[in-house]
Amino acid sequence: TLEVPRITLHAYVDAEAFKKILSNLFNNAIKYADKTVAIKLLPFSSEDMMFNIEVRNDGYTIPNEYRDKIFEPFYRIKETEKEAGTGIGLPLSRSLAQLHKGELELKVAENGINIFLLSLPIHQDIEIDFKPKESEESTEEQQNGPDTAHDPASPLVLLVEDNKDILNYIQHELSAKYRVIKATNGHEALNILQNENVQLVISDIMMPIMDGIELCKRMKHDLQYSHIPVILLTAKNSLNSKIEGLEVGADAYIEKPFAFEHLLAQMNNLLVNRNMMKEYFARSPLTHIKGIAVSKADKDFLDKLNKVIYDHITDMDLDVDQLSAMMNMSRPTLYRKIKGISDLTPNELINLSRLKKGAELLAEGNYKINEVANMVGYSMPTNFSRDFQKQFGVSPSNYVHTLKG
Repeated sequence: TLEVPRITLHAYVDAEAFKKILSNLFNNAIKYADKTVAIKLLPFSSEDMMFNIEVRNDGYTIPNEYRDKIFEPFYRIKETEKEAGTGIGLPLSRSLAQLHKGELELKVAENGINIFLLSLPIHQDIEIDFKPKESEESTEEQQNGPDTAHDPASPLVLLVEDNKDILNYIQHELSAKYRVIKATNGHEALNILQNENVQLVISDIMMPIMDGIELCKRMKHDLQYSHIPVILLTAKNSLNSKIEGLEVGADAYIEKPFAFEHLLAQMNNLLVNRNMMKEYFARSPLTHIKGIAVSKADKDFLDKLNKVIYDHITDMDLDVDQLSAMMNMSRPTLYRKIKGISDLTPNELINLSRLKKGAELLAEGNYKINEVANMVGYSMPTNFSRDFQKQFGVSPSNYVHTLKG
């Protein structure tokens, strides 16, 4: 049944978002109803300047202890799991309502009746910023590409999920802080990784063509991508599935349902910890480059790279072209790998390696500063001292004095 007051009500809402909220509420009510679904637009109150819509259904009554949990992503009440669904309809609807400065809640669940209450303001203080609906002519590349409206300095996250509703929901939740690019299976994700500078991958496990386990395994064994952290999402809750994910090198493993705060915290921890490792390596004179390795493939790569640079450290003309040839890698591939793992360009890493080798030689106490400068490829000791001071925050002479003290 449908019940509306005999008045015309005008409210400022995003049309597509409002349709999505109502569609999810109606579909949810119809899916779980026994015989009755009732929709009611409540009389408008000028006191709070909100309008309210009630959606009622009979049938299975949601227990009070689940009244908040049903709004968590992917949460499914055990008694209703036989019904098809993704577990994101209500969480997405609440999120869209909150973007309108409104709310969606399970108001009452008793006597065989569930009552969902949607409350939205009549007016908005600022324009609601929703992405426009993409045209049918949009290419798959455009639909899956990163949101260029975001700060290009924000991390680029690759989200891999075969269910389009879940894919779009997670993208919506992450887009406030991250640039997000999408793929629907592991094979598609690998193609994207070839062309995009991705900082983090979040992947479901169960997918067609190539699942998340295989994607993670291939990434961690491929030198181009082995440094990229991977978070696996799955509905599986067995210990074996967790072990399987961790054995292929997954950096984190999150079970559905999960709170988005948990996912965001995992993402932030992985990215912050990687950045801390890079910064510590760059600022500490005697820290070895392999300290920033996060996988065996990375360690082997860095050991080889470090040896190549140190074997040619006296060559003042050593550059990325020579380095790529000696590493048997294309210049773009080497650039992306070094940048991804150290946040430095190849030439910056070469110069940092000169300075670190210089710090190592100074620590031995057998050479003067001008001798060390020449030994690490500097023609002018003053340039070595200037770069050393800038990189490590201490002059070579004070560094030596500190070591002696």
